[in-house]
Amino acid sequence: MSNWILTVDRLPEKRHGRKAEHIPCLIAIDGRVEIGLWNCHHLCWDDNEGDDYRYDPQTPTHWMPLPEPPQ
Repeated sequence: MSNWILTVDRLPEKRHGRKAEHIPCLIAIDGRVEIGLWNCHHLCWDDNEGDDYRYDPQTPTHWMPLPEPPQ
């Protein structure tokens, strides 16, 4: 199981080397948990469709990678 990572300590990193890569994560913001897409090119959190700015990098306080789906 993954642990929460402080956004001030580290942000998601590219996994596949694509310029426009989005990394789906769980993010903690204002006492709730959401799914957020980290935009590796623009270095911000995008909306659920991955095409519009949603949050600055440290607006969420914590993040963690999404687990792999069940087989």
